[in-house]
Amino acid sequence: MTFKQLKQYRGSLSLGLMIIITGITQVLTLMKSSLVAGIFGTGVEIDAYNLANSIVSFLFGFIAAGISTVIIPNYVRKTDRRNVDSFITVLYGLIALIVGILIAFRYQIIGLFSNRDELFVNICCNALIVLLLANYLLAISDVTVAYFQCKGKYNLPKIVSLVAQLIVVVVLILSPNLSISQYTYIIVAGLVVNFGLDTLFAIKEGWRVRPTFSFSPETKKMFGLFLPIVFSTGIYKLSLMVDSTIAARLETGEITVLSYASQISNIINTLLIGNLLTYYYPKIVKKIDTDNDQKSFWKQTILFHLIVCLVISGFTTVGHEAVVLLFKHGSFTEEAARFVYIGALIYIIGQQTEVVRDLIYRYFYAKGITSVTAKNGIVVSTVNILVSITLVYFIGFFGIFLGTVIASLVSLIMMFIKFHTYFGFTESLKSIIGSLLKNNCIVIVTIVIVFILKKTFVIESLILQILIFGAATLIIYLLLSMLLYKNFKEMLKMD
Repeated sequence: MTFKQLKQYRGSLSLGLMIIITGITQVLTLMKSSLVAGIFGTGVEIDAYNLANSIVSFLFGFIAAGISTVIIPNYVRKTDRRNVDSFITVLYGLIALIVGILIAFRYQIIGLFSNRDELFVNICCNALIVLLLANYLLAISDVTVAYFQCKGKYNLPKIVSLVAQLIVVVVLILSPNLSISQYTYIIVAGLVVNFGLDTLFAIKEGWRVRPTFSFSPETKKMFGLFLPIVFSTGIYKLSLMVDSTIAARLETGEITVLSYASQISNIINTLLIGNLLTYYYPKIVKKIDTDNDQKSFWKQTILFHLIVCLVISGFTTVGHEAVVLLFKHGSFTEEAARFVYIGALIYIIGQQTEVVRDLIYRYFYAKGITSVTAKNGIVVSTVNILVSITLVYFIGFFGIFLGTVIASLVSLIMMFIKFHTYFGFTESLKSIIGSLLKNNCIVIVTIVIVFILKKTFVIESLILQILIFGAATLIIYLLLSMLLYKNFKEMLKMD
């Protein structure tokens, strides 16, 4: 392939490098989870830590989505710096206030989320303090990451995250006999290192922010865009928090199983969906007013859905072996590993709807419309909570996972309707839906073929099963994709 030909795939190569770096980071995350599973199993201590971590993730997770969505267009368009600085100053001041309130009333808050004993509550409250403070620092990196994206340096914060994760894993390997408080401080140290390196490199690249209070019309507009995003994402995060609360009131260990299953799903989400959205959102902003913006948008949407469907195929065929290999040791039982696999598989199947919905969200954001996604978030999160509670009553623990997936599908259907209402479809809706269904057909055929191979060729080694049948899944999936998409190579250019 010549240099000129390589340039045509520059976007794909850049995204590929981003995914590789994130992939290595997520492998380290899995190693960390494997080490922790062996040390703590599914006992009370790790249950308490995971509940505290869920509360912290709830607070900072939805803020991160809103910050990047609002700041990136302003960095791209190079609006008055004072507007961005004012937005950051007020926002992080409010977050600091919320963190202070959570710390002050931590025992009452944990009492609302769980009905466990005093030991559980004390461990959870102690972990909550340090995790809140460390994640507040790391939240500042959401601004610097947005700055790096606008500079086209997508991979720099990914490398920083990799280094921080590597430090944590090395310390855990060298410290096999940890208390839960020691483990918490190790995690916090990794977060602080991540924040420090991100900030240092951002300043070196020219990023600056000064505490400013300038409530200009542009600043008010930024908050006008930000609040609906936070509200819609926050409602969704609340539904996930409800999942943790339900699990916290079930048998001991189930909140940890939920946490590990969610973590595996989040690894895929970060590795693929997060990177795809990080890479493509600035491009949506730049192309939003061009004549062929929808053609480009739906082309990328179908490709990204196809990529996520590959992960669904792979996790279905070799995910169980991978989970057993990673988690089944020390205090972690085979039954717990099986529960983690089933839960993670249900979550991952739902990610195919999430990637399409999140891309549609960003199309609305690029148009400056955030109220639609906020209303969608309210309805869907309500569905998630009600369906999860109902299914848990009838089918037990796995109803938590199914409720989330059903709600995600409802969310996508609603956003298709809203897209048609606001913009219409310059591309054939029938063709778009047909392509998404075609991708699912590829998944089903791939899984069937690989499971036939697994029945025919019995392999005892878990590692060999993962390598051989994982490779078979990839090859079969790519061959079917090229067979059904005549323009497959053209789709990969990602311009």
